[in-house]
Amino acid sequence: MKTSLRFAPRWISALVLAAAVLAPEFARAEGPEIAEGVSLGGRAMYYRPKGADEGSLSGGAQLRVHLSSMFALEGSIDYRKSTFGTVTVDVYPVQASLLMYLLPSSPLTPYLLAGGGWYYTHVRAPYEKTQYRFGPHAGAGLKMSLSKSWSIDGSYRYLWTRDINSEDLAHPAGRNFSDNGYMLTASLNHHF
Repeated sequence: MKTSLRFAPRWISALVLAAAVLAPEFARAEGPEIAEGVSLGGRAMYYRPKGADEGSLSGGAQLRVHLSSMFALEGSIDYRKSTFGTVTVDVYPVQASLLMYLLPSSPLTPYLLAGGGWYYTHVRAPYEKTQYRFGPHAGAGLKMSLSKSWSIDGSYRYLWTRDINSEDLAHPAGRNFSDNGYMLTASLNHHF
């Protein structure tokens, strides 16, 4: 399974690039009604922190409130697990983001996003320790309306989070672990 996770960012990036290239064609074609309103969806998430041995694939959920056809607020929660040598870190990111859709009247629209997150962090090393960290994020994504009630989307975001502090952990290596990194998501959303 490690091999497939290593290639996940490349496949997701290729799909996002292909969708971006096809977006003008979808914009001209007659498509389904644009999904707006409030949406709730489950999502898959891949996260690769800088300095980690490998990335992790996990799940979460997102709630979006579409303020207009151009702007939406998103709240999300995920779970991720990272390994730094012999140290295992479980993180529950709770994020709030503002999304701006670039082609709001198209069934296939790219969007920009920015926001902040609160990261409940549980470290399992020689002994266990919990930390609460904060940090901003920014990125881009692509949303496709399948009908008035359903949409799918994928996003890339870079997270700037506070380091996992070795002083709090008394890690034998005596160093901090950087938790900055990128996050890829893919979701299926139901609109109310």
